[in-house]
Amino acid sequence: MRNKVNHQPNWRRSPLAVFCGLAALMISGQPVLADEDGKAAYEKNCQACHQPTGTGLPGAFPPLANNPNVDGEPNYLITTILQGKSGPLEVNGQNYNAMMPPMQHLSDDTIAAITNYVLSSWGNTGAEVDDDDVEDVRVELGLKDRAAGKPHAGATAAEVRYKGAPSAMSGGKQIVSPGAPPMSEAEFKHAQEIYFQRCAGCHGVLRKGATGLPLTADITQEKGTDYLKALINYGSPGGMPNWGTSGELSDEEIDMMARFIQHEPPTPPEWGMPEMKGSWEVHVAPEDRPSEPQHDYDVDNMFAVTLRDAGEVAIIDGDSKEVLNYVETGYAVHISRASSSGRYFTTIGRDGKIDLIDLYMFPPQVVAEIKIGLEARSVENSRYKGYEDQIAIAGAYWPPHYVLMDGQTLEPKKIVSTRGMTVDTQEYHPEPRVAAIVGSHKHPEFIVNVKETGQIKLVNYADIDNLQVTTIDAAPFLHDGGWDRSGRYFMTAANENDTIAVVDALERELEA
Repeated sequence: MRNKVNHQPNWRRSPLAVFCGLAALMISGQPVLADEDGKAAYEKNCQACHQPTGTGLPGAFPPLANNPNVDGEPNYLITTILQGKSGPLEVNGQNYNAMMPPMQHLSDDTIAAITNYVLSSWGNTGAEVDDDDVEDVRVELGLKDRAAGKPHAGATAAEVRYKGAPSAMSGGKQIVSPGAPPMSEAEFKHAQEIYFQRCAGCHGVLRKGATGLPLTADITQEKGTDYLKALINYGSPGGMPNWGTSGELSDEEIDMMARFIQHEPPTPPEWGMPEMKGSWEVHVAPEDRPSEPQHDYDVDNMFAVTLRDAGEVAIIDGDSKEVLNYVETGYAVHISRASSSGRYFTTIGRDGKIDLIDLYMFPPQVVAEIKIGLEARSVENSRYKGYEDQIAIAGAYWPPHYVLMDGQTLEPKKIVSTRGMTVDTQEYHPEPRVAAIVGSHKHPEFIVNVKETGQIKLVNYADIDNLQVTTIDAAPFLHDGGWDRSGRYFMTAANENDTIAVVDALERELEA
């Protein structure tokens, strides 16, 4: 029988080595302390990174076998699992640079079982630990609240689901890339569907990177299939979900995706004026709509509540809290905009479908619709005096463009591409997505954020046929924003760049 461990964490030990596998032990259920249980847990959750014999993957995941930083250090292992670790490290002359998220949400029994297995395998030694030992270290570290643990450091589960929400796009034709592992046509098609549903929201349609890192073939082929499988399986501390250990993707699907992203990405189809007009439909013409509300509810006190997974919005009376109608909309509505007059709600789904909802009707219902792209996030209505409700605009993620429409019917009038050069490095970007759009009260203009290029567009709609657009260079990865109290200054965040840009809507310039 080995000696019991000393409860005090060994703080003098240099912060080296146990990443990925140990960090990603998302195990739940009954306590497991026996070596066989620890072995089974390791095989299920760790060997993709550290390999069945604990040898790791050179340059990617450090070994647990013959690792002097692990051998005989149970407290170090427990502390690493609970706290996580980041930064460069060296093991047996091999450099690693990975990040390990804190895993304090694991049970004490689970952490003890894994620690015991690692310290009794591949020539390692160390005192046996139990759940009391883990609890002591947990208290020392101030991590007693297991509910505080997160699978990905710096990203809540809600953020992960929000940013990685499924795309409604379909893919293009299969591309076979030199140096990439083989895939069948059926695998390629299925992998495209998974990518658009799970990955495109963060990594971009063309995998050039967005809120997530780029996944171009030159990068992924260098990493290799085993590395990519482990990354997809366990996720990353930057916010990428653990698609495998969460049960959302099978082992076969993970292997397929690891091969898929080593091929050049297929380009989805464009969506131009013919496609838009083919999707455009006016259910109730403006002249046939009521001239006053057909009910006694206050249209200025109605709410549109997104029922994302149902593909609906609920129109709710703010006085009685009564649901006036469940209105079918586009897929996963991203935003509902009240018109300048307050009569309409305009919604846009992530599939690019826009619905114009008339609140004068009872119950409130869709009077016009159009699809402006394959994936989109933003819609707005004209607000300048004399132009109220006359013009609508929507911005797409794919294709990267914005569209000006008739505000009463949603008839498309003008499409403007956002492809162009970035403001910092002056490099061409093939898919700069349209983020926030707001209507100015100071000029007949829309203020449009273009995410990846970092440009803010002031789009003057006074003469759509001879459109005037002023470009303001701000910062890459522009996202959302809002007005100050005066309604003169639009403040917007470039959230991946830790920057806030302020636009003076009156002087039409960057204020700060």
